[in-house]
Amino acid sequence: MTPALALGPVLLFWSLALLGALKTRRDNPWKLGPDGPGPEAEQPRVAVIIPARDEAHNIEACARSVLDQDWPHLTLTLFDDGSTDGTTAIVDRLAAAHPGRVVALHGDGGALPEGWLGKPWACQRAAEAALADEPDYLLFLDADVRLTAPQAVRAALGYAGRNRLGLLSGLGFLEVVTFWEKVLQPVIAGLVIAGQSMDKNNDVDRRKGKPLANGQFLLFSREAYTAIGGHKAVANAIVDDVGLATVIRDQGLRYNLLFMRTLFRCRMYNSFGEIWRGWTKNLFIGIDRRWGLLVGITTFIAATSVWPLLAVILWGLGVLGPAWGPWALGTLATLHVFRFTMDRIFDNDPRYGFTHSLGNVLAIALFFNSALATARGRAVWKGRSLGA
Repeated sequence: MTPALALGPVLLFWSLALLGALKTRRDNPWKLGPDGPGPEAEQPRVAVIIPARDEAHNIEACARSVLDQDWPHLTLTLFDDGSTDGTTAIVDRLAAAHPGRVVALHGDGGALPEGWLGKPWACQRAAEAALADEPDYLLFLDADVRLTAPQAVRAALGYAGRNRLGLLSGLGFLEVVTFWEKVLQPVIAGLVIAGQSMDKNNDVDRRKGKPLANGQFLLFSREAYTAIGGHKAVANAIVDDVGLATVIRDQGLRYNLLFMRTLFRCRMYNSFGEIWRGWTKNLFIGIDRRWGLLVGITTFIAATSVWPLLAVILWGLGVLGPAWGPWALGTLATLHVFRFTMDRIFDNDPRYGFTHSLGNVLAIALFFNSALATARGRAVWKGRSLGA
């Protein structure tokens, strides 16, 4: 096989991807920042709901970022789902310090009702309590989220109201701290986003398949949430955010996903072990348990993100002839220019772009581990088996 045939398609792919990244950087209509206008005439009331299970290291900072919002018509419901690490005491202390504004609810962390998984069940119970006060909107946040702008809720309410949305979701700033977070998280996040066109995802007439959503930030109108039956619609869904967006779409309600990097941030996992367990529960479910698609995705990752580096190494060792050098180096260089551009767009450390191939090798291993664990019913999160 000639180097042009072996590497030419990969070089073309990364060249087109780079042009697309530059266009996105220059012109992206799907962004919402703190300067977005708030609600027009009405003053909608929003109930913020944070489910938490063993989140003592996160829950207080998350809750305080909500309480620091400049929107006055806001209540906060904290649902402690049978925590054993001190979350319960923090939740109770916050409620006592903010009577009438913060409500603490507690689950016993025991056996779940038939057909329910832990997070949907916690969200459903918290929502039922919050709906008793008839808020206009419900905002679900994960406990590892921090609202980084005091105008975050105001801007989201304004956008949702002006566009008559049943559901607004957002992609915030992905915070990475440790070495393995910086190697793996941008790669996995990039793979998730790469399979989506934001234009199509936000256009009901062009959208195909399941719409992408992010459970870290889900803002429902009360009418839309009750129309779909709340989290009962995704009672046994591991990837409940995509499920909720799909139900919203299927009900004929409006939905948008926006980049909200200046409104909130999230550090999903704190260690290699957490990254491994977290994506193990999500990746295979995210592709609908389709083994053929798994093989296709991992083959694509290997061909585009691992093969260029391998070709350079083999050329450098003399295994491949001199003619391979320009093709291998040019392809790898184009890949890294693309990665550098994306790191600039998303404020990632550009030095870790050079670990791109390593991150993708681990991503391939994660996909197969997720498939095997899911098929065997061995995926576990927060001490609960997720079943087969």
